[in-house]
Amino acid sequence: MRKHERKIRRHRASRTVGYGTQGQHRKAGQRAGKGKTTQWKYSKKSYYLKQKELGFPDPDWIMGKKGFKRPQDIIRIYKVNALNLKDLDLKLESLVQDKKAIKSGDTYTINLSDINIQKILGRGGITKKINITVNNASKRAIEKIEAAGGKVVTISEAS
Repeated sequence: MRKHERKIRRHRASRTVGYGTQGQHRKAGQRAGKGKTTQWKYSKKSYYLKQKELGFPDPDWIMGKKGFKRPQDIIRIYKVNALNLKDLDLKLESLVQDKKAIKSGDTYTINLSDINIQKILGRGGITKKINITVNNASKRAIEKIEAAGGKVVTISEAS
């Protein structure tokens, strides 16, 4: 048997339950969270500033979350290596030297899957006759290549 009632019984229904000003003697609320930046201005400012000085996680880092990051498997599905006509026109001579393209007369023949290009796009102009084998090509790119006297064969058509 107790000779006196427990102290907590007297504190029930009081705002602070015997712990001084409001908000004391709590769980994560008093210590300002568990992360490196959670409420850093109040209890972790020196730690936060030191980490930022060291470049955590990179020099342009700012506190808080920004945006949404897509899962890597989704990014890989939609990732297509594309090349514009103007870039192909500039690279053509170096591709012939590297034996990735063949020059016969004034016509170049190239299989873009050999250089890991899945799609050809129509930006820019083309000045040379090119016979291209590629997975995909935009309508504009096909028009420009054929206007220059070349030919486009997509791999889906070939098989």
